[in-house]
Amino acid sequence: MAKQQVEQDVTNLQGKRARQLKNIGILAHVDAGKTSITERILLLAGVTKSAGNVDEGTTVTDYLSVERQHGITVKSAAVRFHWADSEVHLIDTPGHVDFGMEVDRVIRILDGAVIALCGVSGVQARTEIIAKACQKRAISRLYFINKMDRTGADFFGVVETLAKDLEPNAIALQVPVYEANEWVGIVDLISLQTYWEDASRPHALSAEQQLACERARSALIERLAENDERVLTLFATDKEITQNLLKESLAACVRKGSIVPVLCGSAFVDYSIRLLLDVSVQYLPSYNEAPTPEGIDPSTGASFAFEPSPDAPFSAFVFKTTVAASGEHYAWARIWSGRLHSGKKVFEARSGKDVQIRKMYGIFADEMESVPNAEAGDIVAIETSSLEGGASLCEKSHAIIYEKLVIPEPVVSLVVEPAAASELAALRDALAALATEDSSLVVKEERETGRFIVSGQGELHLDIVVERLRKEHGLKVHVGKPQVNCRERLRRSARVSEVFDHDFGGERLKVTIELEVRPEGPESNSVDFAEGLKPAPHFAEAIRKGVESALSVGPLAGWPMQEVATHILSFQPPVQGRSADVAVEAAAAQAIRHAVQDAGAVLLEPVMQLDIECPEEYFGAVLGAIGARAGHIEAVEDGPWGKNISAAAPMRQLFGFATELRSLSKGRVQFQARFKSNSVVPSP
Repeated sequence: MAKQQVEQDVTNLQGKRARQLKNIGILAHVDAGKTSITERILLLAGVTKSAGNVDEGTTVTDYLSVERQHGITVKSAAVRFHWADSEVHLIDTPGHVDFGMEVDRVIRILDGAVIALCGVSGVQARTEIIAKACQKRAISRLYFINKMDRTGADFFGVVETLAKDLEPNAIALQVPVYEANEWVGIVDLISLQTYWEDASRPHALSAEQQLACERARSALIERLAENDERVLTLFATDKEITQNLLKESLAACVRKGSIVPVLCGSAFVDYSIRLLLDVSVQYLPSYNEAPTPEGIDPSTGASFAFEPSPDAPFSAFVFKTTVAASGEHYAWARIWSGRLHSGKKVFEARSGKDVQIRKMYGIFADEMESVPNAEAGDIVAIETSSLEGGASLCEKSHAIIYEKLVIPEPVVSLVVEPAAASELAALRDALAALATEDSSLVVKEERETGRFIVSGQGELHLDIVVERLRKEHGLKVHVGKPQVNCRERLRRSARVSEVFDHDFGGERLKVTIELEVRPEGPESNSVDFAEGLKPAPHFAEAIRKGVESALSVGPLAGWPMQEVATHILSFQPPVQGRSADVAVEAAAAQAIRHAVQDAGAVLLEPVMQLDIECPEEYFGAVLGAIGARAGHIEAVEDGPWGKNISAAAPMRQLFGFATELRSLSKGRVQFQARFKSNSVVPSP
C-alpha cells in the first residue's frame, strides 16, 4: 500500500543524520476547507489512492462518526508523509470555537503553520484568534486562500484585508490568473512561471496580466530587500537577482516572521495543492530551525531551553491524551530534544514522578504503528499510565518544566444519567475517557443520585459529547436541559479573625488566623501574606488549600467564587501534631467562609462574543433575533458577501440560537459564540 511505502520512507529518513522534519499545522476558521486541503495533500503525497470527501464522510483525518456525519472536525488528527526531501508531520485541527482547546494545544508544538482562508469570506473571526496565537509563539506561517474556484473569490481583496488588519508582513507569493472571470491558473512570483489548470490547452498571459504580475513581483522583491542586505544591494543597483538568492532570502524572512507569504488555490485542484506543498517544505522551518520553547528549572526557577538536537538531554511536552476503545491511554508528545526509546524510564518534572515508557507509536489519523525509537522533532504517541496533557517529560538529571496548558472555564452544563442502573459503570468509564481526551470537558459525578454533570464550551460541544456516548460507546443515556455555568464574586471587602480550636483524633489543636478578602483579585483568585509573615511552607500550602476549598462553593447558589484576593494578616499555627496541617487548612476554610458571609456576594453569568456573517437579505431578521435574546450590537462591517456582525449576549439567552439562525436564513448565516467575560446577573 502507498501508506506503507510512506512509512518506510519516514523510517529511512530517521536513519539519516541530517533530517528535514517539519511539524506543520493546518489551521482555519470553520468551513475554510482545512480537511479538504489535508485530504488532497495525502492523495498527492501517495498516502491515499483517492481524496476523501467531507460531504460524503470519507475523510482520513475526520474519522470519528460524529465528524463524518456533521462535516466538522472535532479532534485534531496527525498524519505523516514524505514530500521532496522532507518528512512532514501534518496536523489537521478543528475550526469551530467550541473545540478551540484542540487548536490551542496543537499550536504549542508546531514548527510552522498553514492558515487557510476562504477566497469569498476572507479573514473571519476565528482566523484572527488563530493568527494572534501563532504570532504570540513566533510560529512561522503562510496563508492559503482556498476556494478560488468559487464565484466571488477575491484574492487581492483578501490579501489587502489580511495585511491591513491582521498580518502587516503578509505579501502575495502567487497571483491567480483569470480568463473570462474564471480562475484558470497561478503565477509564481519568484520564477514568474505560470501553472495552468488545463495544461494541454494553449495559454498566454495578456499584457495587462503580465504587468500585474511584474508589479506584484517587484513588491515582493522590495519587501525582501528591506530585510536582506544582499537583495537590497542588487535591487538598488538594478542588477539581476537570481532565483536561488530570492528563495534563500525568502526562506530566512519567513522563518524570522518578517515576511508572511500568501498563496492561492483550491482544495480540489491538484496543481495548486502541489504548489502549496512545495512552498511549505521549502520555506517553513524544520524542527531544528524553529524556535524551541523555554522551560523552568524546577530546582532554581531559572528559564532555559535545550538545543533541538538528538544529542541534547531528552525533553518532551505532552500536548494531548487519547484513550483507545480497549482502554489503553496514549500520550501525544512532541520531543523537543534528545532521544527516547521504548522501555525507557523518564522523569515527569511537574509531578516529580518517574514514568515508564511502555511502547511508542507513529500516529496516522486513527491508526498507530509501533516505533522503537524517537528523537528531537518527532511527534509520537506514548503508551503509559496516567500522563495528562501538559506533562513535561525529561531526564531527572536535566529537569525542565514546560509551560502548562491553559484550560478554559466551561460555560454550559447538562445532566447525563444512564437509562439503566446496570450501565452506570460503563457511562462513568466513557465520560472519563472523553474528559481525558478533551481537557476543556469537565465531568462531576453525583454519587448519591447516579447522575453526571457534564460541562463544556458550548451547546455544540455538549451535543457532540452526548452523540459520542450513544454512537461510539453504545450507551443509552437520559440528558437534561443545558444550564449556564455561573460564578460568584464578593460584593465588598471584609476582615475576620478566626480562632479554631478542635479535637483531632485525641489531639487538641488550636489555630488563630486573621485575614482580609477583597473583590479585586485575578479571575483565578490569589492568596498572599502580610509583610514579615512567613509561615512554614507546609502551613502556607495548607492555608492556600483551605482558601481554595472554601471559595469553590459560593454563598448564593454554590457556584465557585472568582476575583477574590485573600490577604493573610496574622497566623498562629498549632503546636506540633500529627494533624496540624489538617487543622490549619480547616481553620483557613472556616475563616474564608465567615469573611465571604460578611462581605456578601453577587452572581455572575457568562457573556458570549457573537461573530455572525450574514447575507444582506437576512440582516434585519438577524438583528431582530439578536435583540430578542438580550444581545447588543458592537459593530457591523461590510463583508465580501453581506454583513459581518459583532455582538454580545448572555449565554443563558443563546440556547437554540444557532438553530434559529439556520432556520431564518435557510442555512446561509454563519455563527460562532465564544466566551467574552462574566457579568453581574441583573436583578429581576
